[in-house]
Amino acid sequence: MAAKIIVLGDINGQLQTAFHKISTLHAKNKFSLALVSGNLFSGDDDAVTDLLAGKIAIPLPTYFTVGSKALPQRIIDKIEKDEEICENLHFLGKRSITKTSEGIRIVTLGGNLHETIVEGLSNKQYFPFHTVGDAKALYGANSADILITTMWPASVTKGSKVPVPEEAAISHDHISDLCTALKPRYHFSSSSAFFEREPFIHDPTQLAPDIKHLTRFISLAPHGNSTKQKALYAFSLPALSDTTAALPPGTTVSPFLPKKRKALERDPYSRYSNEEGHSHARKRWKGHRGQIQPPPGPGECFFCLSNPNLATHLISSIGNDSYLTIAKGPLTTSNTNEKSGINYPAHALIIPLTHSPTLALIPEEDNARERTYTEMNMFKTALEKMIAKASSNRLGAVTYEISKGSGIHTHWQFIPVSGDLIRKGLVEAAFRVEAENLSYPALEVRDPGVGLDEGDFFRLWIWTPPTEDAEEGSTKCLTMSFDDSIRFSLQFGRVVLAKLLGLEKRIQWRDCAQSEEEEKQDIEAFKAAFKEFDFTL
Repeated sequence: MAAKIIVLGDINGQLQTAFHKISTLHAKNKFSLALVSGNLFSGDDDAVTDLLAGKIAIPLPTYFTVGSKALPQRIIDKIEKDEEICENLHFLGKRSITKTSEGIRIVTLGGNLHETIVEGLSNKQYFPFHTVGDAKALYGANSADILITTMWPASVTKGSKVPVPEEAAISHDHISDLCTALKPRYHFSSSSAFFEREPFIHDPTQLAPDIKHLTRFISLAPHGNSTKQKALYAFSLPALSDTTAALPPGTTVSPFLPKKRKALERDPYSRYSNEEGHSHARKRWKGHRGQIQPPPGPGECFFCLSNPNLATHLISSIGNDSYLTIAKGPLTTSNTNEKSGINYPAHALIIPLTHSPTLALIPEEDNARERTYTEMNMFKTALEKMIAKASSNRLGAVTYEISKGSGIHTHWQFIPVSGDLIRKGLVEAAFRVEAENLSYPALEVRDPGVGLDEGDFFRLWIWTPPTEDAEEGSTKCLTMSFDDSIRFSLQFGRVVLAKLLGLEKRIQWRDCAQSEEEEKQDIEAFKAAFKEFDFTL
């Protein structure tokens, strides 16, 4: 069944008149929801007072994001306190992926580009700025019914016969790239005048060469503008997009031409390559003649979403403070646990959004450190539940972390393991024996949490799946502290599990390369299994 939607451009604080008009139209058309593609507020003024006092009626579920102006402080306070501003008014977040009760997938990237701020990847959801990294973080959505951006995509007018407003909105390549990645059915923005481009069709993918993804780009004029430019746009959105239907008249090819990929981007091992993925980056720390160079920043880090060379097709889910991806060159394969009911590699990585060598070194602004640790544990628990259900409790899991102050970007690795091996104590024994063979410090039964005042350590969670006597399963945490006197192998965890599982030939991830098509098949199977447990949806 199709959903009827109405979209508004900049309202700029004219809440009373805007929603009065919406109420009149809603009474006749019975819209499912309303969207605001520009600035809802103009400042902390009387309109905010009236809204918070219940003097302005919002007639239907209405969603908005940050535009080119910051949200009023009283609105921010209300959102943080109650989450809901008033009945029917919902804040989507500056960078967000939302699925409405009608099943409509809305992706937003509010604000204008700011090249130097780092708030974009933090929780500064109310600032009217974002980074390129914010746009790339949204690639994990994979698709969208509706995309809302403050900025226009660069080159969107190319190939169009529609006159372009003299004062078009600011445009940029990263918005074009985001539109290309998500292939939304509708892409909305706002500007000083109305602009609706002819529909355009995206280039087909190798996996689906016959499917046509069509996007309509529409930019709305401000509410109450003096030239009576179109400030409202109503349409019906079918529940499913018919990608095989005939193209509408006037349809053009995508105005966003594919860019030549950089050499590093063509390197199949440049992303999600486990700890060794940073080996090349470490070598660059020393410049010519031994000059010390700064370590890789977020733009070069293989685990940062702001890295322009990331392989986004491996991402499963993006939370507020961390994200989940499957590993490139995974230890376990689609055949490893097939007898236990899992036909995909479940080797996953849980990665903080913040670029930091350890959890303890994440800046404590807005409680970011604890939030990140909590959300990473939520991903770990969700993965354990997924594995338990898929294997009928035959598989448990090992999650491990190397926390080093001299590292680059901390992360956790999750790998399923036979529950029988765990219950017999063989997993714990394997790690203890390998540590002893390497003359490493002993593993202690303790959990350092975020690791404050801990120094460097290796942490291992061994999760035993549920049984008839223990319905929730159980976790044992082992931690090994070490210092600079120990040359700790970044492959320690993988080596131990490879030997234990009889996968010695897969110790080196470089020997486990897959084609992109195989990786996409694996991530689709993984996401389908994880969907039930994915708290980010």
